[in-house]
Parts: sequence; C-alpha cells; structure tokens
Amino acid sequence: MTTSLRDVSSAQMVNKLAEMNCFEQECSVYGYAWKRENGKRMYSMSDDELLIQRTYEEHVLEGCSLTPVQQWSTRAIIKEETQEDLFFYFKLQLAEQLRDQFPDVYFDTLYQLQNIPADNQAEELLLEWQEELDGYFDEEELYLFAGAVDYAYVTKHLLDWRYDQLCKWIKLTKKQMMRKMQVHDNFERTFYGVAYQSKTTGTYAFVCNANEKSLYNKVKEMDEQGILHTPVYQKTYWYNRSNDLPKVRKQFEADLKELMDDTYMHRIVKLQSLPSAIPEEVWADALKQMEYHNSVSAVEGLRYWARRWNIISE
Repeated sequence: MTTSLRDVSSAQMVNKLAEMNCFEQECSVYGYAWKRENGKRMYSMSDDELLIQRTYEEHVLEGCSLTPVQQWSTRAIIKEETQEDLFFYFKLQLAEQLRDQFPDVYFDTLYQLQNIPADNQAEELLLEWQEELDGYFDEEELYLFAGAVDYAYVTKHLLDWRYDQLCKWIKLTKKQMMRKMQVHDNFERTFYGVAYQSKTTGTYAFVCNANEKSLYNKVKEMDEQGILHTPVYQKTYWYNRSNDLPKVRKQFEADLKELMDDTYMHRIVKLQSLPSAIPEEVWADALKQMEYHNSVSAVEGLRYWARRWNIISE
C-alpha cells in the first residue's frame, strides 16, 4: 500500500472512530447554588451554558441569594448509552465544588445585604420615562425601558411595589401593542448588543453578536470586572441571501447606536451613578466577615454582587 493510500485509510479509520465516540472530548457543566426563603440550599446545573445564564438572571430578579455561575470541566469518552449517567456525575462534581467553595456564612451574609431596604432613587427618572412612552407603542423603546426597570430593581433603587407596577404596565402595553408587520424572507437571524463604559476613558462603546451565548459571556465578564454596561438589547432580522449577513449585522449596529442615543445613555448613566442603597460601612463589615472565614471563592462571590449593586467598581 502506498503512503497516500495508507494516509487515506488512516483518515477514514480516525473518522470512523470519531463517529463512534472513541476519543475523549472536552466536557463542561455550568451552574450555581442558591437558597430558598426556607433556608434550603438548591443547585441549578446544566451542560447548556445559555440555559444557565437565563435561569440565573430569572433568579436574580426573584431576589434569591446566589453564588456566581461556576464551571466544572474534564475530558471524557462520551457514549450515547452512558451519556446521561456521565453528565449526572459531572453535575455532582460541580455541586461538590459549589458546596466546598461557598459555605453557609456566604449565603447568610448575602441575605443580610439583600434585605437592606431599597431606596427608590430611580422612581422619578423611570416614571418620567414611562410617561414619554405611554400611548406611543414603540416596541423597541419599550424593550429598552424594561431593561432599565430590571436594572434599577436589581441595584436596589426601586421598591418592590413600584417595580411590580411598572412590570404590569410593560406587560399590558405589550398586549395592547399591534406588532409591526414584518416581511419574512429566506433567512432569519437575531442579534444581541450592549453599550459598555471604558474604565480608562469613561466613554461608551458598543459590542454586538449574533451568538447569544457569546454576548452573555461578555456581559458576565463585564459584571465580574465591574464594567458598567447597558441592559442587553436584541432584534431579529429577515434577509434574502446568506451572504447578506454582514450587511444585516451592520444594520443592527446602526440600529443599536440610533436607539441607544444621547438621551438613553444619559438615563442609563444617571441610573448607574445613583449612590448605593447599601451603606459603605455595612458592606465593609460584611466583606471583613467573609474574609475572616478564609474562603477565596466566597469573598469573590460577595465582591461580584457588590459590583452588580454598584457598591464597588474594581
């Protein structure tokens, strides 16, 4: 057999082995721990990173005490008949990692901080914004407003009853809104984008992506680094030819910059500049308490929340 034929034969054999899952693959599971009001610790885990990111933000709005999202990875040979059991084992490993890294004192300390009353500083700005939108039924503007309402609530600048009231108004407005007629075409793509503030210059720049997971990974990275950013905006486009995608992406970037204009950015900056509802001395005591227990992950977890609450920026 000639060398070229041996190469072809070897390549075919490798491909066959790969199809039979005979080689190790990189395997990852993602998840976080959280506590119910009754004090029972729960774990949310999946090999679907995007699913975990979505459920995490849902739990954030529900006011749960959460760890940051963690990842557990390994290499393994995945067989169809054993895949379910194997990934269940991986999830158990991640659960053990979360249990070891985040002791009960982490949740207790976080719970105390979360139960400091919100100050409602964002109410006036949001009510003025709501009044401008009322009756215009602009779907894109309403989407931006909803993101700002969620942001104000998470940063403890909106009381529960006011947040519920605004959410009901948003929901009712969406029901009343007649969706714009959109001509469907051969291809469909949804784009996601945010504006973020540069730590060096203080100015805002934009980041866009058609991959939702990649965009949310970028947002998670910003949250971990204390980089201020707008809520995520998304928009779906239809187009005729596959090679039109670069043009569609440019259109989204243009639409994003037009929507997130000076008026919108001024409002977001104002929301992000509101003094923290959590007193600095209370935060400092909580951090000292966590450092005393010598858990690096728990300390960083607490600092993650301090960045999301705009108590610290580093």
